[in-house]
Amino acid sequence: MKLVKGYSLIEMLIVLLIFSSIALISASFLSSSTNSFFQVNSKTEELKQLIIATEIIKEDLIHIVDKSTRNEFGIKKKSFLLSYDYKQSGKIIEFVRYSSNEGIGDSGSFQKIKYVLENGILKRYSSNFLNSPYLKDYTPLILNVSEVKLDNPLAFSSNSNDLNTIPIIINFKIKIKEVFFNKIFVVSNA
Repeated sequence: MKLVKGYSLIEMLIVLLIFSSIALISASFLSSSTNSFFQVNSKTEELKQLIIATEIIKEDLIHIVDKSTRNEFGIKKKSFLLSYDYKQSGKIIEFVRYSSNEGIGDSGSFQKIKYVLENGILKRYSSNFLNSPYLKDYTPLILNVSEVKLDNPLAFSSNSNDLNTIPIIINFKIKIKEVFFNKIFVVSNA
């Protein structure tokens, strides 16, 4: 009679240990790959928001005009208002812009524009009439904003001590989560 020899218990345990180690390493690699994918995807979404927001801000600042407006109570106010540092909530910048493609024929139109930081969202409000309140609808530009700083502009068009004159250069610093994004804008009509 022939003895059929199989695997011993120790051999089977060693094989199970090797396969479980391979499975554990694979699961760890898969987990880190998934986390990396979501982090990169989140950063990509933030970059898309920043690109769109900077294009909108640039387009607005290129078309700034020195035209005074009235608030909702009819009181005349300056055409350009600037706040250098807003954390949490508040109006950052307000101005009047000219748009040649939104008017009737070749006349163009004026718009009041206001950028506000509210509840972690950088919002753009607009009004098609200079002497009326802003529309309740807004354009959300960037989410998860904790702070916005406007550095001292390098040069003003008239008096450098007056914050309400139209600057030539504006330096935006937008803090998203823990990272500052810095962008310098040139105001062409200043």
